[in-house]
Amino acid sequence: MKKLKFLVPIVLAAFVALAFSQCKKNHDCTMHIECYYSNNGIDTGEVCPNVHIVVGKEEYADYARADGYTNANGVFEHVFPYPALLDVVASKADTTLDEEGNIVSVKYYTGAAQVQVNDGETTSKTILMVQTY
Repeated sequence: MKKLKFLVPIVLAAFVALAFSQCKKNHDCTMHIECYYSNNGIDTGEVCPNVHIVVGKEEYADYARADGYTNANGVFEHVFPYPALLDVVASKADTTLDEEGNIVSVKYYTGAAQVQVNDGETTSKTILMVQTY
């Protein structure tokens, strides 16, 4: 009985120490998107800068949506607080101007993907921008 009196507090202390000394996990879910021009939707071409990226849909929760533009290297990054499977839509209009600043032509490019972001990981995805009209 005396052994039990000493054993119970030791076991209880060990349990409390283990319960409150967990490793802090990195829960950030980073999405890394790269956009490239493509003639046929299969082969990659030049980097596609200034692409408008829309992540998620209207019915998604606020923390599962993002909106922005790729940088000069065609890269867009965003950090989400929770894992999710996300829809990504990319669009761009390339405008050609003459010497006087008048619009000569406009080429529209689009691309899309689904990205699965996970706890503590960076998920990379390449989107091929195909001319639509």
